[in-house]
Amino acid sequence: MSDLNAKQLENAHAFLKHLNALEWGPLGNLLAPDFKHQYFPATIVPPGGKDTRGKAEFMHLFQHSWIHVFEKITVGAHLILLNSTVIDNAAVWGTIGCDTRREQSRIPHGMSKSGKKYNNEYMLTFHFEGEKITKMNEFVDSAYSAAFFTAE
Repeated sequence: MSDLNAKQLENAHAFLKHLNALEWGPLGNLLAPDFKHQYFPATIVPPGGKDTRGKAEFMHLFQHSWIHVFEKITVGAHLILLNSTVIDNAAVWGTIGCDTRREQSRIPHGMSKSGKKYNNEYMLTFHFEGEKITKMNEFVDSAYSAAFFTAE
């Protein structure tokens, strides 16, 4: 693994660490100025109906959701892969919320302000230019998300 690839993998881990710690400044520092965030699959109705956001919109959305919607929430990464054969990117598969299907050591905890447990499975792909994250694709369980956020 090259030094650059090692730094990209470190930054993918750092993204999740800062997200769990609600460290918005350090998280934002990992993102390129032209960073883009996109929701998948196409069947999901993303917040505000907007499936693609720039850096400022992404940071605002995540801060609002993680601080105002949830009482407690963590990301549990089960696997992080780095692939630099075609384009510098990393894929993260994991859970956000309370996933009781996983072993106890990996159970993330999620609870909305109304007391409803949050248990969703995600896959994130990070695309890099150098050490900066330029794009994040967020794949979610669209049926679960729709049911959870409609009830909230």
